[in-house]
Amino acid sequence: MYNVYTDLKESSIRKGWIYIELRHLEYFLMVSKELHFTKAAEKLGISQPTLSHQIKILEQEVGFPLFNRIGKKIELTKVGEIVQQEALNIQSSLQNINSQIEAFTKVEIGELKIAVLPGEITDLVSTLCIQFNQLYPSIQVLVQSTDQVEKAVLENQADFGIGFYFNRHDMLQVTKLYEEEFYLIGNHRDEEKSISFSSVLDRPLILFPKLQQCRKMLDKTSDEVGKRVEPIVETSSIESILKLVRSGIGYSVVSRTLYEFYDTEDLFFQQIEKPSLNREVHLAMKKNSFINYAARSYIDILVREIERLRFHIEKDSIASLKSFIS
Repeated sequence: MYNVYTDLKESSIRKGWIYIELRHLEYFLMVSKELHFTKAAEKLGISQPTLSHQIKILEQEVGFPLFNRIGKKIELTKVGEIVQQEALNIQSSLQNINSQIEAFTKVEIGELKIAVLPGEITDLVSTLCIQFNQLYPSIQVLVQSTDQVEKAVLENQADFGIGFYFNRHDMLQVTKLYEEEFYLIGNHRDEEKSISFSSVLDRPLILFPKLQQCRKMLDKTSDEVGKRVEPIVETSSIESILKLVRSGIGYSVVSRTLYEFYDTEDLFFQQIEKPSLNREVHLAMKKNSFINYAARSYIDILVREIERLRFHIEKDSIASLKSFIS
């Protein structure tokens, strides 16, 4: 039985202890999610009358109705919204307890869930899985490529997430991992070490499709300089892009991450300027949430790889992250 203490200010509301069973919170959260008693009962594996009765017990204990019932439809009351938020916090705390116990009792088995933006960062994360698997072959790694990295972390669908930009959120701890530049790559050496962005757009380009993160940056920057990106070939396959560049059909614009993690020794690059193309890569974790053994180990491998490749890093951020995972 879980005790929730409420100190309500209004004189018409009783003060004291509220006694709530955890299963009542589980039932309530399912109803608040489905907003339908029959559907919630089916997912919980109990009858609808039983579920309604349990919710009534919870409402009696709280002292207020938790749902407005409008015909067959229901919606949360203001008190219901308060209970929902606190119940989610309790649920998260219980999950943390389970995670910590499992981490101490099953140090080298289990799973690691990583949320990452689609594109070259997914390639980086997946490549490092080879090294991680050699060290921890019994730990299953699940790499979720998604545009909603922040949501995946906040909803406990991932142990941590890696992306380029995160909104400020009270429940999110964000660490800048590194900053990287973009290169123009071709199959022959150019006399100049750098090239203007405007000149890049004049070259025959082989690029990722518009939905890819690198392409979005190119399109945005081209709009700012008043020109259009008009590639001669679009493909989502980095292997195809590199093959086409090698054949001399055209050039491509790739991040340093891609350049470092693929076989590009036979290709040549120029740095882009006026404007230069750069972006920051961040790691996000849920605040006050236990980071399991597998996640700590993977992050350690990631940080060491970033340092080995000599990316532009913020020493204080990396030092803080190392202290956290040690």
